[in-house]
Amino acid sequence: MNLLFFSIFLNIIILLVIYFFLNEKKISLKLLIYFGLFIGFSTLGLNHLFGGCFGASTPIDITTQNVTNQNLRIYAIAFWDDYGNGSGNFVNYNSELEPNETSEFCIDSDGGKFWIVAKNKENEIVYLEETENKKTDFKINVNQNVALDKNQLAKELTFKKDKSVELEMYLVLTNIVLLVLLGIKLIKK
Repeated sequence: MNLLFFSIFLNIIILLVIYFFLNEKKISLKLLIYFGLFIGFSTLGLNHLFGGCFGASTPIDITTQNVTNQNLRIYAIAFWDDYGNGSGNFVNYNSELEPNETSEFCIDSDGGKFWIVAKNKENEIVYLEETENKKTDFKINVNQNVALDKNQLAKELTFKKDKSVELEMYLVLTNIVLLVLLGIKLIKK
């Protein structure tokens, strides 16, 4: 996500330079626009590439099927031992599944356990299943027999991930808008 911030900052600077020095050295401004376009497209490409399992040490392919009658957001929460200092985790948001829809995604689980979590529209945990990297095919149904401590932890972790996904979406859209503005400036030159 830091790359997205950097790209936005850099492309805003480029657009400000173009705006204030519009009549100066058209060749330099064109090179500056090309540089901004290169940075923007590279950032979006890297963000997409590293959003999956690229470079994962222990990739696990997971298939989920929503067998309920409601739309559910699907998450995977991987846990690992953090060198004796407690346990670490990583939350992976997959997608929103409609009833009877299936999704496939990948997580990086370094030998620990992971949870598959499903939330409904009201942000309630309706499904939580824990596995030790053995089961990879999940049929999501309403499962209310989840321990309260696991349910609370899953709710906190997925809430943080929801905010992160929302911020990332805004950053990607801002990058796209800036790339369009740079493209328009390039066409006008």
